[in-house]
This record gives sequence, C-alpha cells and structure tokens, in this order.
Amino acid sequence: MFGRKKAKRETADALYQGISRKGDPSKGTPAQMVAAGENVLGSKKALAERLGVSERTVQRWASGESKPRFGNARKLKGFVRNDPDMRRAQLSSLREARIRNQGSKVKAKGEMGVRAAGKKYRRNREIEAELSGDAMSEIMERWLEGDDAGALEALNEALGNEYVGGFELADVLEGLEFPR
Repeated sequence: MFGRKKAKRETADALYQGISRKGDPSKGTPAQMVAAGENVLGSKKALAERLGVSERTVQRWASGESKPRFGNARKLKGFVRNDPDMRRAQLSSLREARIRNQGSKVKAKGEMGVRAAGKKYRRNREIEAELSGDAMSEIMERWLEGDDAGALEALNEALGNEYVGGFELADVLEGLEFPR
C-alpha cells in the first residue's frame, strides 16, 4: 500500500512540475512555505487565518524560531501545494494562455498502454503526443483547482481521444513534461 501511495504522489509531483515548470513549494522549509503563502495572500495574518492558527505561530515558523507540529505541518504543506491561489502563482499567465489557446505537446515516461477487450496492455514506454487547446484547458482547469487526480484523468481522456484510442497512463509515471 505504501509503495502505491508513493507512486501516486510521485506522479502528482511529475504533473505539478510538468505544468508549472517550477518546483513544488511544499518541498521547502516551513519558513520558505510561509514566505510563499505570504507572497500570494499578502500577509502572515491572512495565511494564519487560512491555516486556522495564530499569526504569532506563523511568525515563529517564518523566523525559524519553531517548526510546525505534525498536524499544522500537513495543513501548511497542503495549502502551499493544493490551494488554487498558490497554484496560479506557480504558473505564468503567458504559459497558461499559450497552453489553453494552442494546446501543448506532452511527453510522458513510465508505465502505460491501451485497454482493449477488458485487458490492460501496459509496459514501460516513452511517448510524445500533441494535445489540443480544449484538452489542455480541461487538464489545466482541474490542476489549478488542486485536483491532481482529476487532471490525470483528463490527461488520460485526452490521450485516449487524441493519441491512441483506449490509451491510458498508469498511476506510476517517471516523468511528465508539457514542453510547449
């Protein structure tokens, strides 16, 4: 079970990296995450309200005076990773407009294949496909909402429609890029 969860998380990380072209802000220190949240929300107070903690607690995390306890660390990581405002801040408006209007090439590496006659024919492979603006718009919308599973589902649907019928990615991807 742990291995499968880790693989799904790594696939979601690959999707995040592929779309934003920036590192996941939840991989930083608490002080870096507070700085990212403050940058997007405008103040430590607003971040504290979103997380349900005191402003002084957030100030301590920012200064390195203390580290968040387990539950608060999860809230902070979840916020900087999945909040729609945070995700939008990780994506340049020019890149978003280009992908939505022109579509994008997608490169994927990992376990994938087709489903036919009730069987899955998967193996490790690398693919490149061109996806339309409509397909990429759906993927982007779900990703911006913080719905990694929905974005991967939309990506699978787009690959099935525009690459090879019945094609699907497995839960495990080693790499995912949207180079254009």
